[in-house]
Amino acid sequence: MRSPRRTPTLLATGVLACAVLFGPVARAAGVSPDDASVEQKKEAMAHFTAGKAAAESKGWEKAESELRASLEVVNSPNARLVLARALRDSGKLDAAWAEYAATAEGATHLAAADPRYQQTADAAKSEQGELEPKLAFVTVTIAHAPPDATLKVGGRTVPAAAWAAPIAVPQGALDVVLVGADGKELARKTVPAAVGEKTPVDLDAQPAPPATPPPPSADDIPPSDKPVEEKPATSSSRRNLRVPAYAVAGVGGASLVVFGVFGAMGKSSYNDLHAACPGGVCPPSKSSEISSGKTQELVANVALGVGIAGVAAGATLFVLSLGGGSSSSTQAASASLVVSPTFIGLRGAL
Repeated sequence: MRSPRRTPTLLATGVLACAVLFGPVARAAGVSPDDASVEQKKEAMAHFTAGKAAAESKGWEKAESELRASLEVVNSPNARLVLARALRDSGKLDAAWAEYAATAEGATHLAAADPRYQQTADAAKSEQGELEPKLAFVTVTIAHAPPDATLKVGGRTVPAAAWAAPIAVPQGALDVVLVGADGKELARKTVPAAVGEKTPVDLDAQPAPPATPPPPSADDIPPSDKPVEEKPATSSSRRNLRVPAYAVAGVGGASLVVFGVFGAMGKSSYNDLHAACPGGVCPPSKSSEISSGKTQELVANVALGVGIAGVAAGATLFVLSLGGGSSSSTQAASASLVVSPTFIGLRGAL
């Protein structure tokens, strides 16, 4: 149950807001009772009598039509009070709330010159207060609204002067929309309006800035766009050089053995021929020994060259396998033994 102290405050606010909101529309063409001519009063009375009779017989549509026609001629607070009651009894409580507010505002103004209108003002305020527990209200707060914006609550346009006051609305889901001068929606919210409650609605005509995306992580970069990192040579890759080091050194060692054997054989043949050929002139019978000695000399020389190269290359690869060189050179080092009719040695890269 609402506190009695809050009712006058809400009533006063509602009267002022609804008078601003609905008064100019409802009284668009009516003149004040003090300024009405005899003919205007007669015409307005005819519509008023027909409207009141229709309301008593619950002909709500005709009652509203006739009473509004009367008000368009003469803006009488008494006729408006009957209209507010007809709207209330026909179930149009939010519209009745507005008409009660307009009635109280108009009657209070006329009561300064004619105290009889004070009774009409008091009746309008009292009956409006009885409607409060049966109505739903929204309180709209608008941020960054342009001066030419339009507020629509439940499809009804609300002037800017009434935005700060509670707005009576029918219960249920309600669209609250802020529209720009070009007809484009600036903000919208759909809220549930409940009887006996004031539902707050916050609208912001300025859209929120787009969220800044986070920087891409390494997993988000396509493989083709990722920088290629040179991986340093590991101890495993260096140890892989030891196998060719041993192989090349072994070939070099074997070649030195061959050099030793054929060198010794060649020296023995030379000594024999030197003794058998005084003065360096050998008989024809020694031609086969001479040819054999030359072959032994050639094989010894070749074996010596291969042996020296093999041992040197094997030693180099072994040192690299220990990590003595740079990462890039260690990773790329390779060697192979090459023997051809014109070349005997190692070929490779460091």
